[in-house]
Amino acid sequence: MTEAVASDSLELDTISLLSNHRRRLVIKALVEAGGEVCLRELVRRVAKMERGAPPDKRLMKSIYTGLIQNHLPKLSLAGLVVYDRETDTVRLVRLPQEYRYFLEAVDKRDIPWCLYYFFLSLSGLLSSLYCFVYTRFWISSLPLMVFSALLMVSSLLHTARTYGVSGIELIPAGIRAITKRFRSYRE
Repeated sequence: MTEAVASDSLELDTISLLSNHRRRLVIKALVEAGGEVCLRELVRRVAKMERGAPPDKRLMKSIYTGLIQNHLPKLSLAGLVVYDRETDTVRLVRLPQEYRYFLEAVDKRDIPWCLYYFFLSLSGLLSSLYCFVYTRFWISSLPLMVFSALLMVSSLLHTARTYGVSGIELIPAGIRAITKRFRSYRE
């Protein structure tokens, strides 16, 4: 019983630690760099991911300060990274299999990829069902129907794996976000 409680609290601590956008970008930058990188390069990569363009010096200084004073100590205490001050390198520590998290860095107003997959598969499934029921092309619509159903199951699994089972609740929010985006394009 005690192990389960400790495991759950460790998992919740890691989840709350990775709820910060910049910390997720640090982990992503370290993975993309092969697991180890000098601090200056890490700052440059994180700044480029945040800005989406070459960063300016002010942003890089802000990120450097935030990493040194806040994010790297917290990630280091959690055992996710090791920062060596002598060599000025940051190394990603491999997590045990049961603590691997699927990180999907998405801006607050953006739609997660798993919802794009879901709506794409839903539209394919509905159009193939329409062809199957109302047209003479029912034989050719069968492979599309199977493919769309498999893509839908895959998107639901991706959602559950990335956001947990409660992530399935993102689908209604995704519908609202997509319709809002289409309305803004028409205006």
